[in-house]
Amino acid sequence: IVIPEAGPRLEAHGVQAIALHPRTTKQSYKGLSDWNLIKLLKESVSIPVIGNGDIHGPEDARRMFDETGCDAVMVGRAALGNPWIFKQLSAYLEKGALPGEPDIHQRLQTCARHFTLLLESRGPVVGANMMRKHFGWYIKSFSGAAALRQELVTAKDKDVMDEILSTAIKNSRTILKASA
Repeated sequence: IVIPEAGPRLEAHGVQAIALHPRTTKQSYKGLSDWNLIKLLKESVSIPVIGNGDIHGPEDARRMFDETGCDAVMVGRAALGNPWIFKQLSAYLEKGALPGEPDIHQRLQTCARHFTLLLESRGPVVGANMMRKHFGWYIKSFSGAAALRQELVTAKDKDVMDEILSTAIKNSRTILKASA
């Protein structure tokens, strides 16, 4: 690990900011990121340092700022199926308040919007195939999620997926009214 040496060299060559995910290749996705390396980098350069790794929610971002002195945080996997994390981070860091989690209906509507955007940008076959993995990130932590996810990932094409998702969105309003 050459963080203390590499940072000043990069800065000397005109790099204007450095993002660091302090996890080794050997670690892969296992273990914790070594935030001390972000701190070491920040102490060795005068340019902005962006910390990344193990930011699962707003409290983690605050802790990274406090422990490392970094100038910004970069969210990675925690944003998969959770685009609300950015609004939550902003509210927490600016006001100290944690906004609530999206309800099932909001989660499914956002998933459907993501699906539409993928279909528009990648076409019906590639877009539908790409969305299969995203369903797993959006559709979790509510009653019936596993069955719905299974239905969606095994659907034969985009039209069937769209029909299943539309029905789930309609049913989610009923679930929310019943639980109110």
